[in-house]
Amino acid sequence: MSVFKMGDFSPDNTDIVQRIIARNALLLLFRLLCYLIINNEQIITRQNLVDDVWSQHYVDDNAINRAMSELRKILKSEKQKGTIVKTHYRKGYSFFLEPEIIYYEHVEKPSTSYAQINTDSEPSSLSGESELTTRAQLDLDVAASHHRKSTLRWRYVLLPLLLILPPLAWHILSTGFFIGDQETHTLTRSDIEESVLSWLPGRYATLNLSPNKQHVAFSFIQNDNKNYALVVKSLESGHEKRIGNSGVNYFPVGWSVDSSFIYYRAVSEDQCQVWQLSADFITSNRHVFDCTLHNTTGGGVAPGRFVYSKSGYRNRDELSVLTSRDLSTGDEFQITSPNLNSYGDRFLTYVAQKQVILFERRQYESNELYMTDLDGGNQVKLFESASRIWAVNYDAEQDLVSWFDNTANQLYRFSLTQRQLHSVKQLQTEQQYASSQMLDSNTLLMVSYPFQADVFLLDQQTLGLTELIASPLEDTSATEVGDEFLFLTRQGDQCIVRKQQSDGQIVPLTLPQDSYTSLRYNAASDHLLLQYKDRIEVYKLSDMTLADSINAQGVVVAAEFIGPHELGYVVVDDHKVKSRVFSYSLTDKKVTPLPTSDSLWIGRLDDEHLVSLSSSDKVVLYNIQSGEITRAIDLPQVKYKHTLAIGEGNIYHSDGETIYKLDFSAPSVISEFYHIDASKYVIGNMKYSQKRGGLILDLIEVVENQLIKVTLKETESL
Repeated sequence: MSVFKMGDFSPDNTDIVQRIIARNALLLLFRLLCYLIINNEQIITRQNLVDDVWSQHYVDDNAINRAMSELRKILKSEKQKGTIVKTHYRKGYSFFLEPEIIYYEHVEKPSTSYAQINTDSEPSSLSGESELTTRAQLDLDVAASHHRKSTLRWRYVLLPLLLILPPLAWHILSTGFFIGDQETHTLTRSDIEESVLSWLPGRYATLNLSPNKQHVAFSFIQNDNKNYALVVKSLESGHEKRIGNSGVNYFPVGWSVDSSFIYYRAVSEDQCQVWQLSADFITSNRHVFDCTLHNTTGGGVAPGRFVYSKSGYRNRDELSVLTSRDLSTGDEFQITSPNLNSYGDRFLTYVAQKQVILFERRQYESNELYMTDLDGGNQVKLFESASRIWAVNYDAEQDLVSWFDNTANQLYRFSLTQRQLHSVKQLQTEQQYASSQMLDSNTLLMVSYPFQADVFLLDQQTLGLTELIASPLEDTSATEVGDEFLFLTRQGDQCIVRKQQSDGQIVPLTLPQDSYTSLRYNAASDHLLLQYKDRIEVYKLSDMTLADSINAQGVVVAAEFIGPHELGYVVVDDHKVKSRVFSYSLTDKKVTPLPTSDSLWIGRLDDEHLVSLSSSDKVVLYNIQSGEITRAIDLPQVKYKHTLAIGEGNIYHSDGETIYKLDFSAPSVISEFYHIDASKYVIGNMKYSQKRGGLILDLIEVVENQLIKVTLKETESL
């Protein structure tokens, strides 16, 4: 068996590696086609494909979708434009054409008998494909035996398939995303011109530009008001129309293809509805369907057809999936199948000129820009970003997709034709932006950043809020160190570790700015835990020496101290399919797998029990010694995200607005503990402070901002 080392990937060997990758991909498609042909008399389920074609215990839905999409592409030709592989909604697939079957007398042989494949060509014309054909024959017989068709053999027109295999290999290699070494061009403050479009003081959010770019919809909450109104603003006249009611928040969802309707969410305390409103606010306003309390984005893709991101996929509150809905009948079908260990898929825009949907797939460690057709059968990953891709706009003239990275203040433009990054523009300005939409290559609609992150103490007895850390920067993940606090301050796409001293002075720690995601402190061992996306570092705080470094084989989702000299952490593997939980001894330097499954967070309740937050939105108690589950409690539906904290034998759960107390000794295990003013704050992280007798909360405070038009005065095209 050949073994490749890193040094082996020279320019010459790279070609070999690419050929191996292409060959394996082609072999899979060949096996898939053979399997469909053999079983053309029935509907093939996804589980059939997992068992008989992939021959694995589990295959990601996206892998099956991609394979079926590639197979459909290569089977299309000028002579055969119709459907060859048919999708049966929620059932599976079937082969549409009738293959020619030749029956022959079965002859027993001591070795495996392969099907005779008539290619009608000379052996030399197959070149290096002979081994491929032999392996495909073997897999064909194995698949056939599963369905008891060993006496049937087939002859199909394989020559056209084999002739298109080499170009297919190039197609497979070229359809992946490509970033390249793209130089970032900096626009200085003098290159950026801002003009304020807002005239009422308050908060502006969720910009949504109409496809014809004549109107922009957004949510607005005026100062001293408690609910968001829906506003549609004409970009030609500046005239605004709005809908607002007490006790209801209104948020734009998206537009119809012809810009004649705006879809919006009306969210009250316990209800969420999607409505369709004519752009003139006069012709019609009708209820379309009930939605979940989570953020919903969507848009029309055809008359009467609406695609949107729907949360609650696989019974996970925080997992969303693209769903296509017939507005006349209410029938829906699922377009995408995100990984369970992710936040799922969020609709961005519909490109009518290409009849494709662009959406964001949120992983724990990255955010991916995807493109798919209206049935979800041709999903292509275009780009991967460390920051969120909140909104995209399409320029048909240049065939470019644009979006703004508000973390790094960078404007990206991506070529759909070349499937690669076209340009990156760095806006060198102190202004922070949130929502953005592009009007043209040099003009953007923005809202200035409407959030401020600070740290508060929620007193357990009085339920009063006291501000602990108040700086003009974005501060999170605070942890106590005696009378002082350590916390992270975000600067761009990275963080620095800072300390608030007992006198209130804030000073940086002697650690470099880096991509920290969380920090924890263990007073028993004086250890500081710094969590990254792919590793954990532990420092001795007294002298700031590195005590330990744990490299995770995947993405670190959570890390906590679960003992005086022990920490627990959760890792999602490289395939982003399942999570694993480990404990690590700081004294023995030993990693031990913990018997928890599908966990997103781990903590220690007492001497006998560990607590985990499962991906199925449950709090699960495990016996430390036996590993057995002793209790499992369903959590209330979350509005933002699930967060847990442990203190004095109690478990606290937050959904972003409400904190619940879980007491397993009480008759009613879950009880509401505190509800924050949702018009001002959102609860982020939280941890229990035994010393202060309450919960330390990372609060995101909503502050006044403005609607801005940003003009880039650079003359060259973006």
